Amino acid sequence: MIADVRIEDISVAALMQPTSKQRACIAATDKHRFTLYGGAAGGGKSYLLRWWLLRQLLNRYQETGITGLTAGLFSSDYPTLRDRQASRLKQEFPDWLGTLKESRDEGWNFFIKAEFGGGRIALRNLSNPSAYKSAEFCDIAIEELSENRRDVFEELVLFRLRYPGVDRPAFLGATNPTGVGLQWIKSMWIDKRFPKELDALKHEFCYVPALVQDNPHLGPEYADSLRGLPEKKRRALLEGDWTIPEGQYFTNFEKADRAMPAGIISQIAQPWWPRWISQDWGFKHHSPVYWHTVGDVMPEQAALLGRKWDTPKRCVFTYREHVVSLSEEQQSEEEWARAVVRLNAGDALKRYFLSSDAFGQKTSANTPAEIFTRVMRAAGLPGPERADMTPGSRAAGWRYMYGLIQDDAWFVSEMCPLALEAIPALEYDTDKGGEDIRKTDSIYDDVGDCLRYGLQDMLGTRRKPHSVANTEALLQVKDFTQRNMLYLKQQAAMKGGQSYKRPLLSGY
Repeated sequence: MIADVRIEDISVAALMQPTSKQRACIAATDKHRFTLYGGAAGGGKSYLLRWWLLRQLLNRYQETGITGLTAGLFSSDYPTLRDRQASRLKQEFPDWLGTLKESRDEGWNFFIKAEFGGGRIALRNLSNPSAYKSAEFCDIAIEELSENRRDVFEELVLFRLRYPGVDRPAFLGATNPTGVGLQWIKSMWIDKRFPKELDALKHEFCYVPALVQDNPHLGPEYADSLRGLPEKKRRALLEGDWTIPEGQYFTNFEKADRAMPAGIISQIAQPWWPRWISQDWGFKHHSPVYWHTVGDVMPEQAALLGRKWDTPKRCVFTYREHVVSLSEEQQSEEEWARAVVRLNAGDALKRYFLSSDAFGQKTSANTPAEIFTRVMRAAGLPGPERADMTPGSRAAGWRYMYGLIQDDAWFVSEMCPLALEAIPALEYDTDKGGEDIRKTDSIYDDVGDCLRYGLQDMLGTRRKPHSVANTEALLQVKDFTQRNMLYLKQQAAMKGGQSYKRPLLSGY
């Protein structure tokens, strides 16, 4: 036991002996409020988190004189918390500095001795994040952050990272590029693309990548074992590659093969080719719309795509995107529709596929579909048709998209950057046998659905146009009055809810 230790004499760096990359991360937390560390496996992430929190508590006590500060160290579940943090913390932190205790009511806590500020590191699991709604933390660390959905960051970090008298509470997350939270983490820390509500804080985000080579305490055999993993896991865990998620559905998608300059597409796509749009409507979620066209690419044009074909090949081109969140942009459905008309720039659209939820949820007196219909028809464009959302349509749509890629028959304009990001980011749903794509709150989920509607409904299912289906339905009704009523209902639906009193002609 060491007697008469003064807090000003304690050097966490001397006790911890951080690697150069861990030292760089600690320095980053002094400049940025939201820091992410890691990427590849083996960078010493768990070790860094507990020592960083100890450092924060000691420094904040010296700066503020506030006793009893609380910092939070979070893991996804209790076994992980016990094995990766509590057991290691007990071994590494000196007894003269404090004590690790476990109680029925509070779980694990490391209590720093009173002479050093009396702060504590509260070790908590994230199986129920709502349990911390009334808590306050001067600093928060979360290991394997990508095992969590974005609401953990919003409801725990952004909401509970505060402490009276403490300026600039900080967050440090550590993770590999795997798991359910990969996309929201990649969006903010790697791609620097933030939701509108975080735009003012984007300068506070910092990413410190670390590789197994940055950890001198690991022998070469660990890196050798990572090299033995399947390619996607190897690239994620050995190289820290954020672009290839484990569980990727479209394993055959390579951006270099699918992305095409807009000028190349405009040279290939002919004016007489059919063009159409697809939209996944959302108010709180994003509402993407995509423009598509399809036609035969001649052998002499194939070189423009970097291909060599001996015969014409039918290809699909997704050539324009418009993605907004109506709630974030404070935009009405009518304003959105008028923006789409402007962006359409006179293209002769054949059809318009819209997610079916837009046909049922009213905004004021009309459904979004009715508003879109009115604006589009006034511009001489087709009104929306319900996208196919029948049971099994999702799995069939993803397979159709996969087949287009496999056949080298689908290309996406570089003017559609979110589409090019979203397609390789979509992950299969293991709970559904891998046939469907896992639903998330990510913008990539909205984009993926929109692309699926556009390709499957126009080209894959070969569904009858609504006009043909309506006519066939009318002919099945023998009673003249009932047939006339059905006709009026069809017209009302087609015209955005406006009833047209033109009677059905006798003998139709």
